[in-house]
Amino acid sequence: MKRVFRAYWDILGVMFLEAPVMVVSALVGIVGMGALVPFGIFVNQNVFDGGLAVARGELAFADYQIFLVMLVGVLLLPEILRMFISVYVDQRSQLVLRTAYRERILKKLKKMKYEHFENEGSMEIIDKAFNRVNQAIWHLWPSYVHLFLSATVASIGTLAFLASVRWWLVLTAIVPFVLELRFAGQTSMGIYKEMETYWGKERKYGLLGGFLRSRAFVKELKAFGNSEFLIDTYEKRLNERNREYESFFFKNLRRILMNGNITRIGAIGNAVILLVLFANGEISVGMFIALTQVVLTVLYNFNGLSGISFIFQAAPHHVNTFEFYDKFLNLSDESEGVSGELPSEFDIEFRDVWFRYPGTERDILQGLSFKVRSGERASIVGENGEGKSTAIKLLLGLFSPDKGEILVGGRNLDDYPLSVRTKIFGPVFQDFTRYSITLGENIGIGNVDESQNDGKIRTAAAKGKALEFSEKLEKGFDTLLGRDFEGGTDLSGGQWQRIAISRAFMGDKPILLLDEPTSQLDPMAEADLYHEFADMVENKTALFITHRLGSTLITDKIFVIHGGKITESGTHADLMSSDGLYSQMFNAQKQWYLQEG
Repeated sequence: MKRVFRAYWDILGVMFLEAPVMVVSALVGIVGMGALVPFGIFVNQNVFDGGLAVARGELAFADYQIFLVMLVGVLLLPEILRMFISVYVDQRSQLVLRTAYRERILKKLKKMKYEHFENEGSMEIIDKAFNRVNQAIWHLWPSYVHLFLSATVASIGTLAFLASVRWWLVLTAIVPFVLELRFAGQTSMGIYKEMETYWGKERKYGLLGGFLRSRAFVKELKAFGNSEFLIDTYEKRLNERNREYESFFFKNLRRILMNGNITRIGAIGNAVILLVLFANGEISVGMFIALTQVVLTVLYNFNGLSGISFIFQAAPHHVNTFEFYDKFLNLSDESEGVSGELPSEFDIEFRDVWFRYPGTERDILQGLSFKVRSGERASIVGENGEGKSTAIKLLLGLFSPDKGEILVGGRNLDDYPLSVRTKIFGPVFQDFTRYSITLGENIGIGNVDESQNDGKIRTAAAKGKALEFSEKLEKGFDTLLGRDFEGGTDLSGGQWQRIAISRAFMGDKPILLLDEPTSQLDPMAEADLYHEFADMVENKTALFITHRLGSTLITDKIFVIHGGKITESGTHADLMSSDGLYSQMFNAQKQWYLQEG
């Protein structure tokens, strides 16, 4: 419960900051709703008893009318207050709290280490924090505050009336509530803990369901005619999860059915006791009707003791949600660095770097060491799966080495904050992103500080060879790309690749990193593009990552990676004469780059 109280401290702090008058008026209204319950007992008693007294001539109708007016108020005010809470307080609170908490989450995502997005444990934390916290906040404020405060006030007033009849009636009302509270709390905590284990199973079929309704995947599904197979796989995974959940449900059915029944049995017992007291003439007909109505429909419903019990039953779920929210905020962030300045030189050095991906047992890099001088063009080549792209991820700071260090400009990479690293590196990835925004925006986001500078966008497009086809588009750089929105224009893979390359030239980054940048081009077009790169990267440090050797003839140095470390290095001529792995790879691929004549 300590975590729930901390959550309330935070939630109400946000609300008092943004809408203090609304919060105070809501609390007054909620307490008023609770007070109307015992006041309703008083009114109902006098309406029944007074009505009989009027019929017997013992009470003047003029004196009786006030109770009829009170009855109208007791019937109307709860609905008015409930409408105020649900229509105004609830909706306004959700806007304020959703904005505040989403802003925190998005700020955290911005500075969080990339490695968490490739770790299933971290992804569970991110997913649950992002998707559950809004629902938990809605329940805690104003829903549960409404329920708890009004139920507490209503219960105290009702118990006071019961005590006025017989003091021990308080015990017959409280004991079932205490028993259920303890039982329900233990049961709910166990159930919620077990339900948390279903996240992985739900993700397993949920991701596949996303593929089946995504335009990016449907094209291939149609082409291969494999939709039926994947639908069957989806259904099998879903049914597997459902069978396990059914087993879980029936295992806990007895405990689930017990929740609420203890207080229900208590309500019936108290109603019988009141009937006996009325039959013996110990309470009036008005008191009997008013108390019986409250005992059966209020005290053991969500307006009374059962409402308080419900909060304690649901509390474990919200404790769990906010624990994931805490874990999310505590996920490690990017290094803040110690240097806010760009280095004077832009050499790159890996010193005995070891790395394995989180949750795996194999070292991808096993003592990787190499150096690229400032202004030098170098290629890292090797077979697929040897760690070439992993080296780029480490160089960009997406992951941190398990051992060893990476230097840029003679300083450890961790010395540079993210804001500086984004000004040093211009990356082009094999799986570059195709944004459903305009052509100019697709290029401009390579340097958000200059994203509105049309001149720099045009210059970057010219360097990346995207200017040629942009001039053929009807709206030029204002053309909306992609098919996600009406009026969008899709491009070929090669044209998208040119946009990705142009993006890397935004901001005149001193180090260009090209990770398999020609994967969507045929070998001859790839060789041509690499020759263009030779001019594009003039006076820049450039690192080419590839398993196809079209880049090696235009680079100053070649590093061959094998077994997670550099096994050969030198110029093309040096490596061909050594008759090693590079020579074998080049000879196996050279026919790709030969052209008749």
